[in-house]
Amino acid sequence: MSTSGSSTGDGGAQGVCLPEAGATDDEPEQPQGLPILDLKVLQELAEDMGGSGVARAFAKDYIGIWDKRQGYLEQSVRNNDSELAMDAVLSLKNSAFMVGGLQLASLAVELERLIRAGDLPAVRSLLPVVAQTGHDTVTALKKTYLRHGR
Repeated sequence: MSTSGSSTGDGGAQGVCLPEAGATDDEPEQPQGLPILDLKVLQELAEDMGGSGVARAFAKDYIGIWDKRQGYLEQSVRNNDSELAMDAVLSLKNSAFMVGGLQLASLAVELERLIRAGDLPAVRSLLPVVAQTGHDTVTALKKTYLRHGR
């Protein structure tokens, strides 16, 4: 998956390729039919960096900082601080895209849209989904990418 190019039809992804809404609906429990993890993203990072060491280190760092990222988002929303919530969600979105966490990145794009619209209550209602999707992303990284040494 490339992280450059055109955005979704609503322009919310700001230069990030995502399928059009409803483009794939094979698995309704997944946002926009996306998998939790796209290992091709980390494989491309490894190729770009001349080896898997950088990509593996990035995946490990991502796992190590997940709880802090999640907590930062939750605290900023709990404090009704839209500016800090935007900072948190942009960090979450960019890192999720870089690690291949497609569901989480898609969710972060929606959170960004909601924050821009000033709808922190809607963001607050999605925090349990963010927590579960982030947990699922971390688990997938551990079980697939890091376990098999790709």
